[in-house]
Amino acid sequence: MAATATVATATIMSSHQSCHAAAAATAGITADSARTQWRQAVMTLDELLQNWSTEEWAAEVGGGDKIRVKLGTQGTTSPLYQIEKALKVLRDSEFVGDFVEFQETAEEFTGALYRADSLASSSNNKTGSGKQTPPAVFIEQSKTEVVELQRIAKTLNGMEPLLMH
Repeated sequence: MAATATVATATIMSSHQSCHAAAAATAGITADSARTQWRQAVMTLDELLQNWSTEEWAAEVGGGDKIRVKLGTQGTTSPLYQIEKALKVLRDSEFVGDFVEFQETAEEFTGALYRADSLASSSNNKTGSGKQTPPAVFIEQSKTEVVELQRIAKTLNGMEPLLMH
């Protein structure tokens, strides 16, 4: 004998703003704290690029971790740590006028963040025999992505001036 199972589903329609507001409330992030985190994240990117030193970071395997700490992808001390959550709260706040444009640009930002992280992480690896890519190559590629992060951050700030005021 074959058993028959019945599955019931329900769809609940809710406004976009209320769904995200509920998620943000659960996470404990307010629009003001997200805006403060964003401002600090932008300053961290500026400082990272101002103080960039390939020689120091590429001197030995493991130097990419210093970059990753600043990017918030290793450890929890950087304002860039969990920046995606802050960007989602900001997207749904009164600080952002154009939801779609902000979301698309925020996705570009997180993509560049993870590329910079991946490249910095790759500088830590020594693999196999033969001619290996020196850590400095990955560090420099990571820097290119951090420059892109800074450019995208300026774009976000330009489209939504309330983020920085």
